[in-house]
Amino acid sequence: MALIYCRECGKKYSSRAKKCPRCGYAPYDLSKSIWVYLLLCWLFGVFGAHRFYAGKKDSGVVMFILTITVVGSVITGIWALIDLIIGICNISTPNEIFEK
Repeated sequence: MALIYCRECGKKYSSRAKKCPRCGYAPYDLSKSIWVYLLLCWLFGVFGAHRFYAGKKDSGVVMFILTITVVGSVITGIWALIDLIIGICNISTPNEIFEK
């Protein structure tokens, strides 16, 4: 068990806790699942669906527009593969993936 600092109040709390017990700050939207993110990335990654789900709408739009072009499809395919690897590496820390 590791201790992390709360971004709001600055106090330490367990990394296993979903939110800070002192101030209630949650580092990401607790209703979102890392598994849904990974599934969207695997199935619809080139369209940026996983980015929309994570709250990163700007890069999701860029991925969707790039997918329309042939060269952009290759770029977004590599981008989605990198996002999938990053998502797998951050299964235990989904706050690295989701924006608040």
